[in-house]
Amino acid sequence: MSDRLNITHSILPSVSQIKVEDWNRLFGDLPESHGFFQTLEASRLEGFNFYYVLVHAGSRLELIAPLFSSDLDLSIGIGRRTQKVLRAVRKILPRLLVVRTLFCGSPFGENGVVAIDPDSPNQAVLIEELVRAMEHVRREQRLEFLVFKDFPESASPTLAPLMRLGFLRGDSFPNVVLALPYRTMDEYLASLSYGTRKDLRRKVRKTLSGGSIQVRVVNDVGPMIEPIYQLYLNTYNASTVRFEKLSREYFLTLSQLSQNEAKFFLFYINGQLVCFNLCLRHGGQLIDKFIGMDYTYSRRLNLYFFSWFHNVEWCIQHGIRSYQVGQTDYQAKLRLGGKLVPLSFYARHHNRFLNFLLRMGARFFRPT
Repeated sequence: MSDRLNITHSILPSVSQIKVEDWNRLFGDLPESHGFFQTLEASRLEGFNFYYVLVHAGSRLELIAPLFSSDLDLSIGIGRRTQKVLRAVRKILPRLLVVRTLFCGSPFGENGVVAIDPDSPNQAVLIEELVRAMEHVRREQRLEFLVFKDFPESASPTLAPLMRLGFLRGDSFPNVVLALPYRTMDEYLASLSYGTRKDLRRKVRKTLSGGSIQVRVVNDVGPMIEPIYQLYLNTYNASTVRFEKLSREYFLTLSQLSQNEAKFFLFYINGQLVCFNLCLRHGGQLIDKFIGMDYTYSRRLNLYFFSWFHNVEWCIQHGIRSYQVGQTDYQAKLRLGGKLVPLSFYARHHNRFLNFLLRMGARFFRPT
């Protein structure tokens, strides 16, 4: 039987203040490890602050929730025509529909996670205490929104108490996962439609015709950080849907703290670095995190499709059975065999009237 008086929380500014054994006990074996959050803190991401809520039932730690504060662009997901109008208006009002927000989750995690003791009889009360802690941070930092970011369907029962606390649930941008139960690349290609298989092979041949191709897979990119970061900025600036912006330090620190799980796929044409792909290997899964390209080569030589072909082949050769390829650009990924994995957000504005308008506006959000 739970006793609300025994439920308490603390708010810490760094994951280093949480014991690794406590973290592992509650989170289990996830890509978003203790070291992953150390990487985020060390990356000096502009405009971000990190917090960690710990909730105890008596003396026992039963919940850990990573939080971060940053800007939320409420225009993400609206149509291209509206985006064009909004860009023009933002030349005069640059922060229109941009609000400072407190998120539960991580900026670059695969999905939202709240580590909660599965044997706790207090789970609903623990979530209520988490929201109470988040409200404390929101008021202290003068933030506007609380958002639980990108949670999978499996988290719905745990997060059900949010609905009676005034949160709106909506669809996030889904992830895409490519299952790889194949022993050879030919088996993967045979799983695709005839037209897709033919088109992919044609595009790979086009890349190979562009010059001498070399692909390196490395864990550390320290000596190459400047060209890699420029390739990242090329893709970030070209994207029509932008999430959080990485810093150079993110790339530099990730390999140091990820216990060799970071894999940088570096693509060279005639000795020049023209594309990179940052992935994390976690057990039997490869998680595609970020890509960067030189668009003078990419548009002419189909670098995206060549990198896809190469990475799938690498996965098959190394016994990887699941390739998670991230959010956005769904048409090509689904055509190449990927499947959508739905994700949800939960949001609440501190102003009840604006919270009502948020509910009304959510119907126009189209994450795919």
